[in-house]
Amino acid sequence: MQRPRFVRLKKALLDSRKPDRQSLSICKAGRWLSLLVVISLISCEDVVERPIQWNRMADFPGTPRASATAFSIGQKAYVCFGRSGDYAGYLNDFWEYDATTDTWTQKANFPGEARVKAVAGVINGKAYVGLGAKGAYESTNLFKDWWEYDPSTDQWTQKASLPDSASNDLSATVINGRLYTTMGFNGISFCNCTFCYEPITNTWTKLATAPRCYSGKACFAIGDYFYVGSGFRGYNVPLFFRYNTTNDTWKEVSSLPKGRILSNGMSLAGKGYVMLGRYWNGEQNHGRLLSDVVEYDPTKDEWTPRGDFAGGARQNAVTFVIDSVGYVLLGETNTERKRDVWTFKP
Repeated sequence: MQRPRFVRLKKALLDSRKPDRQSLSICKAGRWLSLLVVISLISCEDVVERPIQWNRMADFPGTPRASATAFSIGQKAYVCFGRSGDYAGYLNDFWEYDATTDTWTQKANFPGEARVKAVAGVINGKAYVGLGAKGAYESTNLFKDWWEYDPSTDQWTQKASLPDSASNDLSATVINGRLYTTMGFNGISFCNCTFCYEPITNTWTKLATAPRCYSGKACFAIGDYFYVGSGFRGYNVPLFFRYNTTNDTWKEVSSLPKGRILSNGMSLAGKGYVMLGRYWNGEQNHGRLLSDVVEYDPTKDEWTPRGDFAGGARQNAVTFVIDSVGYVLLGETNTERKRDVWTFKP
């Protein structure tokens, strides 16, 4: 007996909704793909679930500047050098910051010439400052002079000059009472020479050469190791290297998630941080400014994004550390030099 018409219609409708095997496989694959996308998104969110919390402090009262130099001694930090314009306005004024009162005081000017890209380090309560360049980066505009600053007397004393022509755009840090420099520029070419300054004997010693050399690098120290990387050499470099001060050897470590130039490095609580800078894209500083912060864990040899700097994207800023608190200040955007000061804890 023939089924009633409405029964045939119902069965046809149900049959039309049943997928064939091929459709079912495609459906399952689609569901798995959707699940993987969700997992990926969750993983990305997990990576930045601990964004750094920033606090704004008293603005720097001096001339807003970029490419300055900073260091800290005890509860106080110091800022010197830099430029107030694109390629002019070089500065040699010297400022002291008191972290206990969040105040700035101008000190005795640096006795040498104004400059940018100088380096500094603190050993036994005294700062060692110098090198860098002024004007166009020909060899005649580079500095090899080296100075000691005593905060107890506010006095500068000239020390032994760097015995190398590549004295500009250096990376530098202090480890175990010695200051290390590497990857400089001599006005013509980049150099992978590495030197160590010993304040007790007032001497420089040449060490193992770095594996590579780039401009506009970032660096930090953790334990006995000097970490140097990023920069530019025809492309935005993500590579990072580690120098072992105990056996005078270099080793490549994990690369940054994103290459950059003119960024900043610092270390806090056994971790390294690289932040800010620019993604270079052609002549005359084209590209985009960066505001992100990434954290390096030396035990895992891994980088983790930690969100964005609250002060906004910039390049050529400076950093220092006081009592396990990181300070980030100054720098420049495409249109202005900055004077704001920010702090964070890991």
